[in-house]
Amino acid sequence: MAFSPALAAFLSSQATAIPIQTPSTVAELAQILRECQGRKVLPLGQGSKWGWAPCLETVDLILSTRGLRRLIDHAAADLTVTVEAGMTLAELQQILAEQGQWWPVDPLYPDWATVGGIIATADTGSLRWRYGSIGDLVLGITWVRADGEVAKAGGRVVKNVAGYNLTRLFTGSLGSLGILTQVTLRLYPLPAAQATLLATGALADLEVLARQVLNAPVSPAGVDLWLRGEGSQLWIHFHGSERVVAQQTALVQRLAPPGLSWQEVRPGAPPLPLPRSGMVLAKFGCPPSQSLATLEQFQSLFPSAQVQLHRGCGLGRAWIPQPEQGSLLQLQRHLQAAGGFLVLLEAPPALKTALAPNFGPTATLMQRLKQQFDPAGIFGPRLV
Repeated sequence: MAFSPALAAFLSSQATAIPIQTPSTVAELAQILRECQGRKVLPLGQGSKWGWAPCLETVDLILSTRGLRRLIDHAAADLTVTVEAGMTLAELQQILAEQGQWWPVDPLYPDWATVGGIIATADTGSLRWRYGSIGDLVLGITWVRADGEVAKAGGRVVKNVAGYNLTRLFTGSLGSLGILTQVTLRLYPLPAAQATLLATGALADLEVLARQVLNAPVSPAGVDLWLRGEGSQLWIHFHGSERVVAQQTALVQRLAPPGLSWQEVRPGAPPLPLPRSGMVLAKFGCPPSQSLATLEQFQSLFPSAQVQLHRGCGLGRAWIPQPEQGSLLQLQRHLQAAGGFLVLLEAPPALKTALAPNFGPTATLMQRLKQQFDPAGIFGPRLV
């Protein structure tokens, strides 16, 4: 069974082979964990984002959920689905499309991403503006604890408010608290029509237009400011009926300040940069009011970087070729001073160490949670 190129490259670089186990049942996975006391285990799906944690540790075993890929229940009338965590996003969307539905997420590396991996990394893109974050789209989870016991949280209905919201706790936990084995997801009908408008021009004019679009009587699925080799761009995505999409795209073009060029492109995001040697992938956030200043800082420090900023929420991604540590630290300080953050997802270990996020008082809470869920410290990665 193939793993992602990122994981394959890592495994081939190791002087000593790291064993990999891919259980096909939850019982088998639980038994493996019961036998792993005193060892370090790295949980993953297909490994496309295996190295995203701030602190990477030596592991004794890689435990993949790729063998857990069954459909448990699709309650189409309730707009929910329950699947095993190792199912890939492509497999899931194909099943849902037969009933005219989908799970509205757009993570990186969609060809490799598993449902459990998407939840563990909390990874989605432009669609979060219309459909919410990963945490908003997960209703229930089943996981295997560090001691091999199976636990559950949430449920299979949209209105489920009983108990603590452990589903959000596991969202973005990078497998550090337990191994997800089954998840229940909130679905949406497939949009009848989609359209994407691309505006190019001066960055300041594009920021004005983005602000106008977000305040206008339209409901875009995503509004992204981009810094690319072709210059500054604004991508605006629409979902809905044919009539509504046509009305909203026409209205948005009337809002634009003069000097911008327009084209309607194939719905979806632009082609994303492919990982290559020396490329750093960073996740960042800033108050939406600081969008222009943040992108200008990127332009000044990293002229060749490609940057995607979700204008509505202030979260973004940046692909930076061979950055200097000093420039990264300068950007990190700028974002922190503005009330934002910068985290390196894919970078050499020395850079990750130098720019390790400071969680402040939250670190104590995270450590206590880790102690409760994984007292023996079996699960990697270490987040604090």
